[in-house]
Amino acid sequence: MPPLKNRPLPPRPGTQALDHADHRAALRAYFARRVEAADEVDDHVQDVYCRVLAARVDGQRVANWRDMLMRVASSVWIDRFRRDKARVRDRHVAFDEAIEVCDGGATSPEAATAGRQRLAAVRAALLELDPVCRQSFVLARYEGMSHKEIAARLGIPTVAVGRHIERAMIHLARRVADQA
Repeated sequence: MPPLKNRPLPPRPGTQALDHADHRAALRAYFARRVEAADEVDDHVQDVYCRVLAARVDGQRVANWRDMLMRVASSVWIDRFRRDKARVRDRHVAFDEAIEVCDGGATSPEAATAGRQRLAAVRAALLELDPVCRQSFVLARYEGMSHKEIAARLGIPTVAVGRHIERAMIHLARRVADQA
C-alpha cells in the first residue's frame, strides 16, 4: 500500500473524481490555438478551473468532465475576447515603451533628438502622400475608424480605403527606413 500522503483522495459521495492532469493538456491545447501570448494560456486554464469550482454544487454528479470543461473554456475564451475588444487591448502600449516615452526628461539628449528626427521623417512622409491616401491612413490609425466608416466619410469605396492605407504604410516604411 502506498504511503498515505501520495495516494489520491477518493471522490466525495455523489461526485466523480476530476483528474486535472488528464484535462489540463486538452485545455492548454485549446487556448494555445486561440491566444497570441503563450504566457496567457495558463491564466485561461486557471479561469476554467475557478469557474468550475465556483459553480459546482455539492451532490451534483458530472457525467463527462471533458465536455463540461471545454464548454467552460469556450465561455472563458469568449468573455476574454469581448473584454479585450471593449478595452481596445490591441492598442495598448507595453509598460516599458510607455516609460521610455514618459520618463519625464530622463531620456538621454541623443535619444530625444533621434525621436524628434523620426517624428519629423514620419510627418514629412505623410505630407508626401496624396490627401485621400493620407486622410485614410490617419483616420484608420489615429482615429481608430473602420474602413467602412472611412469610406462613408471620404465618399470612396471600402476596398479603396484598404489600398490607400496599405500604400501609406509602404510609403512610410520606405521613407523612415531611408532616414535611418
